[in-house]
Amino acid sequence: MTDTHRTLPAMTPALTTVFAVACGMMVANLYYAQALIGEIAPALGLHGSTAGLIVTLTQLGYGAGLLLIVSLADLVENRRLILTMVAGTTIGLIGVVFSTGALSFLVFSFVTGFCSVGAQIMVPLAAHLAPD
Repeated sequence: MTDTHRTLPAMTPALTTVFAVACGMMVANLYYAQALIGEIAPALGLHGSTAGLIVTLTQLGYGAGLLLIVSLADLVENRRLILTMVAGTTIGLIGVVFSTGALSFLVFSFVTGFCSVGAQIMVPLAAHLAPD
């Protein structure tokens, strides 16, 4: 009888650092716009009453991701799910950078928030890889 289980890599100090940096960067995406909203809103043509949508939609995306994506971690391989979320976050951030209007910026802000839940999947995976 053969063992079909793959062995998981050991949690080394270097891998711990990679997990910590990746989690920190993904979670930080949720808060970057708060400090820059005064510069972002006029550049997009948003007025004071609608400028808060930038941060609000990012947070709503994060909440939707917590509800819809994190629960998939029990059904989908964590590595694949994490890589998908990192790719989605990257696409969202690239979209934010190249947005020329408010609507596209807000949509990509939501996508960035939605995919930033990858950090919530990385933490249990790191705990699983850690030695007993």
